[in-house]
Amino acid sequence: MLADDDQTTAPDQQSVSDQPTTPGHPTLERPARRTVLGIGAASVGTLLGAGALASPRPGNLGESTGDRRLASALVPHLTGQRTVAAALIEGGTTRYVGFGADQHREFEIGSLTKTFTAALVMDAVDRGELALQDTVADVLGDRASGAAVADVSIQELASHTSGIPSLPSAVTAKNIWRTPLHRDPYAGFDAEAVIDLALDAEPVHRGKVVYSNHGVALEGQLLAVAAGASWETLLHKRLIDPMRLRETWAPITADHLPANAPTGHATNGHRSGAWTMDGFAAAGGIRSTATDIASWLRSMMDGSNPGAHGIEPVARQNETTQVGINWFTSQLEGGGSAVWHNGETGGFHSFCGWSPETERGWVMLSDTATPDVDDVSMRVLSGEVLR
Repeated sequence: MLADDDQTTAPDQQSVSDQPTTPGHPTLERPARRTVLGIGAASVGTLLGAGALASPRPGNLGESTGDRRLASALVPHLTGQRTVAAALIEGGTTRYVGFGADQHREFEIGSLTKTFTAALVMDAVDRGELALQDTVADVLGDRASGAAVADVSIQELASHTSGIPSLPSAVTAKNIWRTPLHRDPYAGFDAEAVIDLALDAEPVHRGKVVYSNHGVALEGQLLAVAAGASWETLLHKRLIDPMRLRETWAPITADHLPANAPTGHATNGHRSGAWTMDGFAAAGGIRSTATDIASWLRSMMDGSNPGAHGIEPVARQNETTQVGINWFTSQLEGGGSAVWHNGETGGFHSFCGWSPETERGWVMLSDTATPDVDDVSMRVLSGEVLR
């Protein structure tokens, strides 16, 4: 997805924002700057014409907490960051470090949410509720009759090979004013809308890895139909509660957020509104902490997470990056590999991944929407940082 960071592409040309990006490392092709959850060229144009002309507000890194060695090693790599929480997993030890935060501070994790949807899908496969080769029509029946996506499979949705554009044109059109104001671009599109918009979609470049938020949101809603419960209900009953992730949740709509819910900063330093994502939440609507995401990552590393059965690649993006069920595997500079995912909303950026060869895991959560988090994270996993 590596393209010029300032290039944009119209939605019908597979605009891909909010997608995993690791500057300086293997990445998926992407025409837009935003990783994980951006909203397309029309809104970007408005952003440039209206809100983006506001002067940047430089970030000041918060005071460090936790492991001093980690803090000392990270500080040179955190220019422009404000509030950060991170966790390093090595063997049986998890070490935490924070800047203006401890390991219990809540962040929007953006597209890291997709790894939770992956675990729910693999759990549903184990339960016999769903198969990776099941299609949209298999799950929806007559409702999908005549739809161009009727024969798209769960596996295609999870590996970003479905050809479903990342963002429906209806989302882009509705958000011409929301983007410059840093508002949630997905608000107002519920679970039924996610399905209906997908049934109206025309796949483009099917079979090629092109990152799609809509595709994964549909994956989550098809799972919900197959299991007979909402995605958020399944998230809590099958993952959050049994894994005791007490600091992890998905508000779905803004009215479920407490008044003091943390908000983050856009790349230019301006405050961004909270993103809850409504029916698209399966692609990016979870809020969590370094403590819980470290536990989540450890369960992936030791194989106890149902999503661990889905990390084997089923599609290839390029010579260095492959895709499994909502997880990416990339070659690391200097040798070895990383299994990873990142996330970005309007005001947050996140990273979660590990190297199977070194058994080193890393979580990093920031309240500033910048892909710099990905670069330092990959360098941690490769051993360049924190040797």
